[in-house]
Amino acid sequence: MTDRPVNNQPVNSRPVNVFVAERGNDFMADIAAWLVEAAALAGHVSRLVRDGSLPTDAAAINLVVAPHEFYVLSDADDAAIHAAARCSIPVCTEQPGTSWFDMTVLLSRASPMVLDINTHGVAALQAEGIAAQHLRLGGVPSMDRRSARTEHPGDHPSEHPSEHPTDRATDRPCDVLFLGGLTGYRAATLATLAPQLWERRADLRLFDFSRPVDGAIESLVFGAAKYDLLASSRLLVNIHRDAGDGGANHYFEWARLIEAMANGCVVVTEPATGFAPLKSGTHFIETTDVATTIAALLEDPERCAEISRAGSIAVLEEHPLVDSLAPILAAIPGHSGSSRSATRSATRSSATRGSATRGSAPPYRSKLRRAQQIPLLPAFRPTTIFRRRVYGALHDEMSLQRSIDAARCAYRHGDTEHVEVTTSASYANATADATPDATPEVSVIVTLFDYAAVVGETLDSIVASTDVDIEIVIVDDHSNDHGRQVVKDFIAAHPDTPIVLIGVDANRGLPASRNRAIEHARGAKIMVMDADNHVYPTCLRRLADALDAHPGAAFSWTILEEFGKTTGLRSATGWHVPWLCSANHIDAQAMFRATTFEQHGGYRVDDALVFGWEDWEMWLRLAAAGERGVHVAEMLGRYRTQETSMLATSNLFGDLMLEHLRELHPTLPWPILAGP
Repeated sequence: MTDRPVNNQPVNSRPVNVFVAERGNDFMADIAAWLVEAAALAGHVSRLVRDGSLPTDAAAINLVVAPHEFYVLSDADDAAIHAAARCSIPVCTEQPGTSWFDMTVLLSRASPMVLDINTHGVAALQAEGIAAQHLRLGGVPSMDRRSARTEHPGDHPSEHPSEHPTDRATDRPCDVLFLGGLTGYRAATLATLAPQLWERRADLRLFDFSRPVDGAIESLVFGAAKYDLLASSRLLVNIHRDAGDGGANHYFEWARLIEAMANGCVVVTEPATGFAPLKSGTHFIETTDVATTIAALLEDPERCAEISRAGSIAVLEEHPLVDSLAPILAAIPGHSGSSRSATRSATRSSATRGSATRGSAPPYRSKLRRAQQIPLLPAFRPTTIFRRRVYGALHDEMSLQRSIDAARCAYRHGDTEHVEVTTSASYANATADATPDATPEVSVIVTLFDYAAVVGETLDSIVASTDVDIEIVIVDDHSNDHGRQVVKDFIAAHPDTPIVLIGVDANRGLPASRNRAIEHARGAKIMVMDADNHVYPTCLRRLADALDAHPGAAFSWTILEEFGKTTGLRSATGWHVPWLCSANHIDAQAMFRATTFEQHGGYRVDDALVFGWEDWEMWLRLAAAGERGVHVAEMLGRYRTQETSMLATSNLFGDLMLEHLRELHPTLPWPILAGP
């Protein structure tokens, strides 16, 4: 083990500057902070640089974490980037085969030394003719937050990681944690865990990594807050970014897994390579069957404690980061010139605009732009006038059908608003009782149109809810099938559940049906559901608890497991208005406060350019009013995927509809539209 300076006094004269992008991912800032801490433990004066400046001091050791972010997000020109690369050492973090790795290769060629945190990256860089070497990540003392969150003041943990009281299962309220960017493969794999997790306590922190993420996104955590979360979790499940080749050469996600092990959180990962000196089966668990493995571990606290102890000792004591970083820093040759002359040289190259200086540096900017581009076939977009005519014709046809429906209703019943109401005995008794105790905590509203084959499953899932007082309000929007009779039969079979069926005899559409159901809801909280989706038994209770815990939130929602035609996740990411303006990432299946509808109105009705997007318009309207939602990051609901839906028609005219949403809510942070 490397000797450490006494009382952390510096014994090495060369300072270490660790650079990371000012506007980049905070995940990279965490890695940079580890390097600063490890360099200090190795006897260097070290500092974190995140102010947008480039490395210029050639007399110092300049480490640039994630060069693909650092330089891409910088405003520097090619000459300045080249000068900075020549006096710095990139610390590469990206997986080979990605556009980010391609950018890393470009930005590493001018550097005197290149480091990569994974052996796969080292091999790929060397294949590109770059003299790269492995920087094995390890723990640093600040990672370990187990004592900081100990819930038993009478316990006195030893300095030995194996004796922390938070290693006990009772001290870890979260059973299963996931931290990572949202990909199709991860979504499909995580969806298979829903049957294992709905009864447990899970925390699935997914995010959109198409742009840098930071602490401004409330569902994401970094630094000490992330370590606290890891110290509060029993298992960290690690799913690779894509299926790859079945796992034989999958990248071991060092940064994520090291910080988990440092906090005694047991890592369960898909098979990977490049994890030496750590040992699979001792310090972490590899598996091709994640669901079965986590179920077995959660039922075996002794095995969990064994792996937890071994993992934390390995990364904090046996293989800390300082042991791999110190010899690398010691082997870096000093610069023959003075730092002042190097600074002058770098400043000159940055400031010079002449063709000679530009010619001396590779064309970084143009190549980086090309590396960021994803080749896609252009969308088929007929002329605006033609599309408006087609869309208008489709909407006129739908309006005509509804007019005919209303005329038939008036002919049969003398009223276009005629409804048929069916109630359970429990509902009739509750509405007759004027006492506050007769009011349900949650009203679950279900809109029904031609879902006779599946609505029974939906209602079964609702009545299976535990620890919550509910009523069910169903609006049948004049279905063409026998769905209304299915619901009547269900009501008859469940006399003890408060249920009311409002059968409308003139079709008005989904948003109008939801609004009608909301008008009949008596609960202070309203759960919106479609007739083909499900909830797990714990869903309603946990969504209601989230609203109680966050009195400023207008609604709560949870991650939905997709089932049916395709599998995956829906509503997987947390509240972040810029994400919401880019795409609707929140499904309509959510729980509102009744006061939210009272203050902001119901779903938008009879707007042709919001057809199928009424739930998105609702989220945007709430965001524009300064409201927010709270995300319960667990898989507690199910969304049925099908080949066709009304969204298929809407999405054909998405650009027209998006323009309309921008006009309705102009104050929101909409993405800047690309030029022609």
